[in-house]
Amino acid sequence: MWFENGNINSTIITNLFHYPIGKSKEYSQLRQQTTDKYSAVINWILIVFLLIIPVKNLLLSKGYTVSGKIPLLKIVNLYLNKVIRGEEKDQEDESDTNREEDIRNLTLKKKFAISSKKWVYLLYYNSPSLNNIGFWSILLTILTLSESYHGDLIFIAKRLGRIANNCLPTILFLSLRPSPLPHTLYLGLLPIHKWLSRIIILQSILHTIAYCGFFQKNGTWAKAWKTENLYGWAALTGFLFIIITSILKMRNPHYKLFFLNHYCWTWIVVICLQFHVRPKKATFYTLINLSILFGQIFYRLKLSKTTLSKYDFKVTDVSPNLAYIEFPNYLISNKAINPGAHIRLTEYHPNYLVRLYKQIIPNYHPYTLVSLPQDTYQKLILRKSNFQVKNYHKYIVYGTFDPHLLFIKSKVSKNSQFSISKLAINAKKILIVVGGSAISFALPILRVMNYHGVRTKIVWVIKDFRDISILKYFDGFIHDDDFEIFVTGDFNLISNNGYGSTENNTETLDRMDPDLENQASELDPLINDQQASEIDDTLRHENENENVDISIDNGDEEQSDNESECITDLDCNVPQLILNQRNEAENDIIEEDQENQEDIYQEPQSPKTQASSLTNEAFLPSLSNIKSSNNLQIEQFKETVTKLRLTHRIYKGRPRLNYRYFNWCVNEDDIFTQCSGPKADSSGNTFCCRDLPRGNVHEDKLTPDASKAWVISAGPSGLVNNVKLWASENGLKFHEEAFYV
Repeated sequence: MWFENGNINSTIITNLFHYPIGKSKEYSQLRQQTTDKYSAVINWILIVFLLIIPVKNLLLSKGYTVSGKIPLLKIVNLYLNKVIRGEEKDQEDESDTNREEDIRNLTLKKKFAISSKKWVYLLYYNSPSLNNIGFWSILLTILTLSESYHGDLIFIAKRLGRIANNCLPTILFLSLRPSPLPHTLYLGLLPIHKWLSRIIILQSILHTIAYCGFFQKNGTWAKAWKTENLYGWAALTGFLFIIITSILKMRNPHYKLFFLNHYCWTWIVVICLQFHVRPKKATFYTLINLSILFGQIFYRLKLSKTTLSKYDFKVTDVSPNLAYIEFPNYLISNKAINPGAHIRLTEYHPNYLVRLYKQIIPNYHPYTLVSLPQDTYQKLILRKSNFQVKNYHKYIVYGTFDPHLLFIKSKVSKNSQFSISKLAINAKKILIVVGGSAISFALPILRVMNYHGVRTKIVWVIKDFRDISILKYFDGFIHDDDFEIFVTGDFNLISNNGYGSTENNTETLDRMDPDLENQASELDPLINDQQASEIDDTLRHENENENVDISIDNGDEEQSDNESECITDLDCNVPQLILNQRNEAENDIIEEDQENQEDIYQEPQSPKTQASSLTNEAFLPSLSNIKSSNNLQIEQFKETVTKLRLTHRIYKGRPRLNYRYFNWCVNEDDIFTQCSGPKADSSGNTFCCRDLPRGNVHEDKLTPDASKAWVISAGPSGLVNNVKLWASENGLKFHEEAFYV
């Protein structure tokens, strides 16, 4: 038996693994030959693995895709939905008979079904990480335990250390910015870098434990303190510091500490392993590791440019959360060839040593360029954080880095001048779902798609409606039917810093931006731990707000009261002002909006419960009790929504991705997605959103354009994961732009 009286049976373990009683010359040679054999095997596997990555990306860019659907997930989800709805009905019946025990059991089943549904989603969200863990764990375990001389622990310990050492160059290679691999964005390699690193660190720990057990068994602890082994202890210490500080709860609130440890200990580990590994030195691997580390510094210095004047960066305060930034194009040393590229930014410190430190230890902040390469000025949308870009300051700009967009192919090389007309578009419809300042990734995509006539819809989730004012700087290519904006925050402005009872802290970390990699990298030294914790909690709450709800079973039995009444009442609880404007002439829309501006921004409709609704209410902010310091921002908001005709494109609460959005993606006609009342089709006929087709659109009935429908998401991880789940379960192509790991 494996267990006896609660303890592991040591006899079983000793039958599987053992330490050698002694060693001969032949034994040492056999062990070294076996170690060298599997050292070569892991080298070839890693080389092939790295070559497969660009080949896979190239095939994806050519249109060869593997469906991301998980049929079992949809089946389980549908079953759990039926259980929940069925139990609710049964509970009502049981309550009439006062059978309390049965009611209690039914309630427990319902709770279990709801809890199970959360676990189903959680497994899907973490499936990429689980795939990485499973692949590398199984592969390295097989290579470690094969031909282990009947479980000889010294055989195994030697191989654990050698495999870990051989994997280190690959780990460093996967972290290069940009990636040397063709058709590959470095951001997509970071999850592999993370999990392979953690498994290698675990192997190094097991390597150390195995030798410590051998020293204990033979009473030879003095060997543990030999000079060569002291280097091994130093390398192990570095690995432990790296893995401890990389844990999510450590990394996010203490990013500077994590990054400094990560970077410095990497150098120490590489150098220490050169003196620890024996009998064959690790010189070849050490040279590769050092080449990667030094090469990255050289490349970063080469592609970085410093502002010539403190007036180069022009910062405009738009809302309590967002700032609009312009800087001259000469600061871009590596011109982008695709829209949605990003730069990495850091402040130019007047002290040479500090500046050198900031460039060698690259604590840069990634930000997406809202502009295109041919523009005279490059533009950024930044969420205000502890790293604040200010007027009259100098900065260092590193980049750009092109996104890996499978639906856009540039016909020019890096040395050629960018032209929007030379982009080849492999898409017919694009649905972009973003949260917060991730709108910076959506806008350049929209601009390109509008030029090429590709129908695009942006679903933008924000907490503060004043953030909408940022769109006024991009009015040249924004149309009202391109946007659906959802405001998750309160609509009553009652304070100077925010609205409702929650203050909007402009000194918070950039957690809702796609720039989440450095979400906690700039904690001010004057902020104590308690304040930092409060900032972390506030941002986590905002991160939850800027999200979407999804319905992967297409909401076949989910129907709100508003929609039920919509069959007989076309009013659908929409403000009369909207109904009056439906049939107005196109050239009168702006004028009418301006005339009715005071009516729109007076008293809001009374809030209604949206939890079970497929649609959202129109968003009408209440502007009472506003302090004078907010007047400018309110005027900017009113001016923006009127000029861009967004008045009736703003909704309250989170959007729900369901069959409406799916139908919009796969049908040739523009079927409305969000519904807050009567709609008009292309022929001018008015109909109720209730009449839109429900359920799945079968593949044999899809239009030719359906195969080129893309769903894109950027912003908070929760939002991206939800959108990815919805797109995958509906068989739509998906692209995510995320700076977090």
